[in-house]
Amino acid sequence: MVAILMALYNFLGPMVFKNGNYFPWWTYPYSLVGALFLIGGWNFLSHRMNIMHNQIVAEDKAKKEREEQIRQAGAAKEQAEAEKRRQRNANRNKGQQQSR
Repeated sequence: MVAILMALYNFLGPMVFKNGNYFPWWTYPYSLVGALFLIGGWNFLSHRMNIMHNQIVAEDKAKKEREEQIRQAGAAKEQAEAEKRRQRNANRNKGQQQSR
C-alpha cells in the first residue's frame, strides 16, 4: 500500500501541481525501504507497549487480589477474636451473676 501511494504521489503529483517539488525516481526504492522500516519499527514498538501495559494491568490486579485476601483474612481473625471475647465475657458475667 505504501509503495502504491508513493508511486501515485510521484507520478500524479506533477499533473496536479505543476510547480510542486517531487522526489526523483531513483530514490523510490530507498524511500520505500525506509518507509517499510519506519512502519515495522512502529508496529514493533506498539506491540511491546501493549505487552508492557498488559503486564502492568495484571500486576495491579494481582496486587488488589492479594490486598483483598489479606483484608479478608484479617477480618476473619478479628471476628474469631471478637467471638472469643464475647464468650469470655459471657462466662465471666455468668460467674458473677451466680455468685450474687
